[in-house]
Amino acid sequence: MGAPARGETYNYTRFKMSNYELGYFPGPKAGEQVDYCYTLTDLSGNVVNLEDYKGKWLVIESGSLTCPMYVKNVKPFAKLKDKYPDVEWLVVYVREAHPCEKARPATSIDEKIGYATRTRDDYKEARPIAVDTVDGKWHHDWGLLPNTVYVINPEGKVIYRADWSFPNRVDRVLQNRDEVDPNEHIAIIGAAPWITIPVTLKGGWVALYDILIIFPKVYYEHIKLDLQVWWAKRKARKQGATAAE
Repeated sequence: MGAPARGETYNYTRFKMSNYELGYFPGPKAGEQVDYCYTLTDLSGNVVNLEDYKGKWLVIESGSLTCPMYVKNVKPFAKLKDKYPDVEWLVVYVREAHPCEKARPATSIDEKIGYATRTRDDYKEARPIAVDTVDGKWHHDWGLLPNTVYVINPEGKVIYRADWSFPNRVDRVLQNRDEVDPNEHIAIIGAAPWITIPVTLKGGWVALYDILIIFPKVYYEHIKLDLQVWWAKRKARKQGATAAE
């Protein structure tokens, strides 16, 4: 399967598992060069060129007002921002993870900026936020999941990326910057359960209903992918050991 279409399909009105294809992770992989030719928008409506970050260490995380996985990271990343003053930090605001009556899918860049501004204010986000296009140009090209993360060195090479963002892993990567970390899949079952309800409610009561009734399927799909990744790594290790004999 490929990426969902841009437009109405991308900006879904209610969450369901078919909105995402777990295991589908486009974009530059660890060890590859990034394409900086992307234009985003800051919260004042000004153009943000990704190219301006060339020559700098950069950590990019995707998120939205209604994404619990992103919100769990705000305070820990604020601490990392202070710990690594030589690193540039950027949140790319993508589509709503759990939209409904209180936070409907953005239909204009101004509406999307409004949601991003609420995100900064409600969660006390200390990092700059740049807003993706309404049809999700950057999001489509760099991984369609709601909370991905990239660590990019000044030469434009991806040192680390993950389908789900965890500050402790980014911290570990920044402590060992000469090493490329290819482990891009993170198991997230049980991550930040305390924050799921209040963040999903930013989308509305129907948004909360949608995620609660689908939890068994969400768990099943994530565990299935976790096992597939584990098995592939185990098989690769065995093949490597056999080749070394």
